[in-house]
Amino acid sequence: MKKTSFIIAFTITLILACDSDFLEKSDPGSGSVENFFNNEDELVFGINGVYNAFQGSWWGGSLIHIQPHFDGATDNATICCPWEYGFPAVGDGTMTPTSGGIVAWKWNFGYQALTRVNQMLKLIDEGVPGLEEANAQKWIAELRFLRGFIHFEMMNVYGDIPLVLSVLTPEEALELGRVPKDQVFAEIMKDMQFAADNLETTPNRGEIGRPSKQAALGYIGKFYLFNGMFDEAAATLKQVIDMEGDAVLLDPDYESLFNGTNESSKEIVFSFQAVGDGAGEGSYFQVHYAPPNFPGITSGGWNSMQYTRKLVDDYYMTDGLSIQDSPLYDPDNIYENRDPRLAWTFLRMGDTWAGNVMEERNFFYNGAAPDQEYAANLICKKWCNEETMNNGDTGIDFILLRYADILLMYAEAQNEAVGPDASVYEAVNKVRNRSNMPDFPAGLSKEQMRDEIRHERRIEFVMEGTRYYDLIRWGTAEDVIPSIPELQNRVFDPAKNYLWPVPQSAIDSNPEKIKQNPNY
Repeated sequence: MKKTSFIIAFTITLILACDSDFLEKSDPGSGSVENFFNNEDELVFGINGVYNAFQGSWWGGSLIHIQPHFDGATDNATICCPWEYGFPAVGDGTMTPTSGGIVAWKWNFGYQALTRVNQMLKLIDEGVPGLEEANAQKWIAELRFLRGFIHFEMMNVYGDIPLVLSVLTPEEALELGRVPKDQVFAEIMKDMQFAADNLETTPNRGEIGRPSKQAALGYIGKFYLFNGMFDEAAATLKQVIDMEGDAVLLDPDYESLFNGTNESSKEIVFSFQAVGDGAGEGSYFQVHYAPPNFPGITSGGWNSMQYTRKLVDDYYMTDGLSIQDSPLYDPDNIYENRDPRLAWTFLRMGDTWAGNVMEERNFFYNGAAPDQEYAANLICKKWCNEETMNNGDTGIDFILLRYADILLMYAEAQNEAVGPDASVYEAVNKVRNRSNMPDFPAGLSKEQMRDEIRHERRIEFVMEGTRYYDLIRWGTAEDVIPSIPELQNRVFDPAKNYLWPVPQSAIDSNPEKIKQNPNY
């Protein structure tokens, strides 16, 4: 979709705009669009407007907002500053209904996007001049994919949510309350299955960033997995694995997936598109994670994260053993002979970035060196490109789903369903072998394989925002998130923190129908 640069005509922006608070007293989709979309191209501009909820703005927020910060709410890292978009409150257990930031944005931007999706579906249903039926089905499938994805993003953190499947009148909006999670899940799966049945393996118009059949199947498998439906998850994810070659592939170049040089890779199943052309449609991830100032360069990154020594210690040695078991481990040279993903993901002391050798000042975190006992001198390379330096408006896309995740989710689901059969080993070993790591040892029990898959997920997806959600769905967040007291005092109350609070603004707008989650 970079061909369109996400630049939508001013008129369309006005048409599709709606307040970020859900359940407005006026109809958010009323009136003004009926005679505007006169052909398929104009319809596509309107559909592109849905993706604006993913884009948002640096400080104003979005549905998918600086997602790697979720690692700073886990045992992987801490976040430097209290103003970092509400993520510190997620990490330290201080979320409230008025926290704002990401705690509110998932709700507000989610319903904004759903309003736009349903408006576009209504327009297609009413008829767009010149739109052929086959193409109409593809655009409906894309919109229903987005509707399922958005509902899941919200359900995953808030639990029961209002289910919005049509354009609402003001009266209908005021009658809409939170729907039980299992009912929301059923509708999500209907939308995603329709998408899987009607999308092709090449996205609509061949534009990267739109969903495909393999993306829809991948998310169906993920949603089953997140809901503990392991047989169904494994069967669905296997359908994607069976597409390996033409539709999906594990890319041999791990680093290129994250620096903007390989964004059409078959490993990237679904991604958030960024256009760093000065139009304000770029990604601001790089300025957060790139190194602070070098001598003579004052436009350095912020290095918003302090990475834990626990994370470093969890990387295996090149022989496939832990630092406790491997004869290769040297405590005086902790980065030698490690899983290559450590060096592919992070800059370390002595590495070179943009022609400069990394020294102590480049690892400063909020103006000071990281804790030298419980943290590590690391800077994230994912989402950064040294040729663009520390630009806050880069064209580096953010990956939401990649084939390595499909493989590891399949391995997890299949292991939970039947144990570590040959297909489980094949899936996990593909991911490990891409990093030149040895196969898992034969003869692992189901429990041992579960531990290895969870370890593999931590290492493979560092700074991709997945670990927080993994800890929540595994039910281990209450033990793991507070496990770095030397770096940050954290509380995770299992009686409430497995769900987020509903934003107070949503409750205030409709207190009879929208009720708060327990213990907030």
